[in-house]
Amino acid sequence: MARPVQLAPSSLALVLSRQGLQERATEAGDTEEPSGRAVFRAFCRANARCFWNARLARAASRLAFQGWLRRGVLLVHAPPASLQVLRDAWRRRALRPPRGFRIRAVGDVFPVQMNLIAQSQFIPLAEVLCCAVSDMNAAQIVVTQESLLEHLVKHYPGIAVPSQDILYTTLGTLIKERKIYHTGEGYFIVTPQTYFITNITNQENKKALSDESHPMPTSITYLDTESGI
Repeated sequence: MARPVQLAPSSLALVLSRQGLQERATEAGDTEEPSGRAVFRAFCRANARCFWNARLARAASRLAFQGWLRRGVLLVHAPPASLQVLRDAWRRRALRPPRGFRIRAVGDVFPVQMNLIAQSQFIPLAEVLCCAVSDMNAAQIVVTQESLLEHLVKHYPGIAVPSQDILYTTLGTLIKERKIYHTGEGYFIVTPQTYFITNITNQENKKALSDESHPMPTSITYLDTESGI
């Protein structure tokens, strides 16, 4: 199992709320969310001006902006000694808030870690083909079996290029599943804007469906309302 990856070190969280007119405007929904970095700078300025408390002023100058959560949570990081100075100042009610705010709570936030999710080495060919057809449709590239193979070689170097027979069979399966369709202009992805009318017999259902050398049964009609198709 892969070891967790640390995204952010331990930090200090300050839960803030607006004061006075700003607080009432926030409750009424009349103000925009403040910039986290602007609030952080205001917090540093407020405490760096505590000239009578040299330890607090020095600690404020060593703070780093860690993040800003909605509803007024400021995350700051600093060397352990500086964070301890801020904790002590909060306990003594000496920590100064940013202008226009009041500090409701202060607490420690554990390091943010990410547990990596392992990927399989197997890539389903059907998924790759759908992605390739979609990308080529978006780029207005005509999708034939030949151009599709060229696209796979160029943009999916990590996969084994399928043989002509496997490609033919997989495309036919995708057509039967109504994930792609084929016209005289090539292959296309079936989208919510694609309308099709099906009136085929059980015998026709068993027919192989593929490229321009194996025409689609005429009993399936596709109408795509998207532009460019």
